[in-house]
Amino acid sequence: MQITDVRVRKVAKEGKLKAVVSITLDDEFVVHDIKVIEGEKGLLSLCPAKKR
Repeated sequence: MQITDVRVRKVAKEGKLKAVVSITLDDEFVVHDIKVIEGEKGLLSLCPAKKR
């Protein structure tokens, strides 16, 4: 499995949320809305989740 595309959307400078990312795997499977936040020990990535 190869990562074939990465799209990064930077967000406002205020707050802990630094960027929102979409990645494409093997030119077929796309994961949208991966969040990059600033934690106590550095940057973290959070997988998308839907509220129910």
